[in-house]
Amino acid sequence: MIFMLTYQIDRDKQVECQTFFTQMTDEQIAGEYPEGVKQIGRWHDVPNGNGVIIVETSDQEALTSFIMNWSGMCTFPIVKPVVDDATARKLMKAMLDSQ
Repeated sequence: MIFMLTYQIDRDKQVECQTFFTQMTDEQIAGEYPEGVKQIGRWHDVPNGNGVIIVETSDQEALTSFIMNWSGMCTFPIVKPVVDDATARKLMKAMLDSQ
């Protein structure tokens, strides 16, 4: 499944979190996600300390583990499954055809 996560850095942890993130090595970033979780993309609203992460996984435990790694500095108020264009069109078409 594909999940969309939004994150919000705790205001009092913003400098600490951004410092930690900028000092991560390429190896740390490559190994940031547990086995079974693949990052598709990550976008940041740097001044406001929030952003969106898209991952693919069938392992809820691994996804929760990733979130917990950041939970001391961030909250993840939205974690929801999403679909791509082709799947959305297929689902919408099936729904409309059944009406």
